[in-house]
Amino acid sequence: MIALGLAPGTFLRTSIDPNPQEIVITLTALSNSDAVRDGVRGDLQVSGVWEITATHPFFGGFSALVDTSNGAGEMGLLAGSDRGWSLDIPIQSGEPTQGGMQFVYFAQRRDSFLEMVDLEAMARDPETGTLWTTYEGFNAVQRDMLDGTSTRRAPAEMRRWSANSGPEAMARLDDGSFIILAEAPEGIGRTDRPGLLFAGDPINEGAPTQFRISTPPKYSPVDATALPDGSVLILLRRVQINVPADFDAAIMRADPATIEPGGVWTGDIITYLDGPLFGENFEGIAFVKDTSEGAEDGSGAIYLISDDNLSMFQRSLLVRFDWPGDIDAVN
Repeated sequence: MIALGLAPGTFLRTSIDPNPQEIVITLTALSNSDAVRDGVRGDLQVSGVWEITATHPFFGGFSALVDTSNGAGEMGLLAGSDRGWSLDIPIQSGEPTQGGMQFVYFAQRRDSFLEMVDLEAMARDPETGTLWTTYEGFNAVQRDMLDGTSTRRAPAEMRRWSANSGPEAMARLDDGSFIILAEAPEGIGRTDRPGLLFAGDPINEGAPTQFRISTPPKYSPVDATALPDGSVLILLRRVQINVPADFDAAIMRADPATIEPGGVWTGDIITYLDGPLFGENFEGIAFVKDTSEGAEDGSGAIYLISDDNLSMFQRSLLVRFDWPGDIDAVN
């Protein structure tokens, strides 16, 4: 019953041509209604909602999101799926555009039989375009450079993380350090989750700082993104076992400077998300800085993307929130 509730797409699939001649991607703007706004408890303001569909049997399952803006006026997002596919989402004037969207297969073989497809988090260096991804089925990190060089590492500190709830969230900070968070607690009776702080590239040798992250009861970290002020936004998800499963989410803001070896990292919840729209399985978060003339320092937009689990009951949604540069915690 748990499997049915969490992955109804395994059993109930929308009818799609398994071998389409051409992948047609459709972007549909949805109404930012009172019902949507009522699902937000906190000061974040929803400024756009879109549903993304495509004529491909493996479209969806998006569990990671990262900013791909290049600093030269071109803005965009990259979504990664837990089935080894990626979706390029160009952004113009803060809104996703259908033209230029590309859905491509990028999974690589781990050995002769297995492919690295259980992607859960992404991070990117805006200067070089280098991309890092985490894979919970392997408790590994992979680095892909623009020249095609790909390097993989399974840190010893992740070895005991759950094979199904391992490195779920990752953020690269401006100083080149990385934070990686597990989805599930490590050990019976624990409620906090293990985390790692790498001083540099996690692919390189070197022991990370180990810590734990405290979240509200039953909320698990599923993705993270860095803000210009150095703090990190962590997307949290809570699952209620039903058929189909029910979800709600929260966004926590935390300061990496407060991480201590062996300590418990805490933050402030800035928004709780529930209701009809946010009952979807949101798993990806990315901050995109506003570089337009006259923009406030640190302002921009926060984007969330949902994982539809390849289910006819769920959707691939992209939601945008305005970020004015600072938001208070929820009382």
